[in-house]
Amino acid sequence: MMDANDIDNALHEIRQMVLVAIGAHESLLGDPDPEVFSMPRRDAEMLSFSIFDVLKRVEDLKEKLTEPARPQAKIVLIGGNECA
Repeated sequence: MMDANDIDNALHEIRQMVLVAIGAHESLLGDPDPEVFSMPRRDAEMLSFSIFDVLKRVEDLKEKLTEPARPQAKIVLIGGNECA
């Protein structure tokens, strides 16, 4: 089982690879040079959507992983014999 540090490292590595893919994707589009590879618009849109979706999910998970624990308040029951 992975601990929080292992998960954090894995998410960091995934995020780095997604950023590399985004850079590659952006470099394939809009180049007027006919010798440069350019992917079809529909494929480019699907790649763009999926990469940015994965990036968003990874960042959301990383944020949840690093959220500080919320302080717990003690509750005192007035009129009872016990404290919680």
